[in-house]
Amino acid sequence: MTKEYLDLKMDFMFKQLFGHPSRKNITIAFLNDLLNRKGQDRIVDVQYENTELIKSDPNGKTGHLDVLVYTSNHERINIEIQVENQHDMPERVLYYWAKLFSSPLKAGQIYRELVPTIMISILNYPLFPHQTKRFHNRFHVYEDLEFFMWSPHLEFHTFDLTKFRSKWKKYRRGMKAKPPASYPWLMMLSAADYRKQTIDTDILQELEELAMNEQEVLDAIKEWESLSANRENKVLYDARLKFLRDQLANIRGEREEGREEGRQEGLKEGIQKGIEKERETVIKKMLSKGTAPETIADMLDYPLEEIKKIQREIKWKH
Repeated sequence: MTKEYLDLKMDFMFKQLFGHPSRKNITIAFLNDLLNRKGQDRIVDVQYENTELIKSDPNGKTGHLDVLVYTSNHERINIEIQVENQHDMPERVLYYWAKLFSSPLKAGQIYRELVPTIMISILNYPLFPHQTKRFHNRFHVYEDLEFFMWSPHLEFHTFDLTKFRSKWKKYRRGMKAKPPASYPWLMMLSAADYRKQTIDTDILQELEELAMNEQEVLDAIKEWESLSANRENKVLYDARLKFLRDQLANIRGEREEGREEGRQEGLKEGIQKGIEKERETVIKKMLSKGTAPETIADMLDYPLEEIKKIQREIKWKH
């Protein structure tokens, strides 16, 4: 029987694999390899923080982060994965970094108590298509002429999966001989294609070969298989996939009609309404299949009381 692999680029799948306390060893290995941490710089432990830490975005809505941890190195790291280009990523990263960096400071504390805050953005599109050919870029703030750093407390990383896949196809033999530490994890995120609903068997085969010498990667593959076989995840996955397709169709339609200004405003409003409608539909489906409200709240990062409210509405209608 052929194994099924749900695309880890779907935010809820990504969070379950890389952001769950029961899989802490995977989270730690993932971060160390993405950030190329070695020796004394390696992360040895993480504490998972509330991904609803950002209470309001510019539209007055609650902001959700994919994975947020505080590390043994006394730093805060946020990891976000994004599959569609919403044309606001640089500003979005700056906004959430500022919120995360400043939020722990309480009255009476001094600024020197603020900790380094690192933003990792894993993207399924080229954020800087003409500026760089590399799939991993690292950013700090430097002085314009003499290039000294303002502060090490600000650090951004972007991983472009489209450039990674292109480089892998072109240089796979050389990369396989001496793969970067991030290589297996980016392969894992690239193997499944939610658009085509296919799995790249070449990537998967090479990933499994690499996992023979990387215990955490092997653990992650096994957990990925288990999560992909979960019935509740499949329901949520299908609903999320439908939403993304509808969203993409709406964007293309508006572009063809040339309503650029209306597209920008309508896209923001439409995305929010679509997210809310999609979430309610998924919650109802999961409740109807007997999933506990507490489980749904944890999987969707949604207030438990709101889920119970939907549950009461369903019972009232019946």
